[in-house]
Amino acid sequence: RAFSPSMKLKVYEKQEGICPACKNQFEIDQMEGDHITPWHEGGKTDEENCQMLCKDCNRRKSGK
Repeated sequence: RAFSPSMKLKVYEKQEGICPACKNQFEIDQMEGDHITPWHEGGKTDEENCQMLCKDCNRRKSGK
């Protein structure tokens, strides 16, 4: 259920390093792959369901 490094890089480049939640720009090592539709709700681990969030935004979102 984890995104591959190559998938995360592709999504990161598509987003131009910008976190869609807070709109700030980050280096890739400051971001984490996130399932748009949660994995536990049937969301797939693929590029279309991946967004790169900064670590703070991803932690705020977790479990909701």
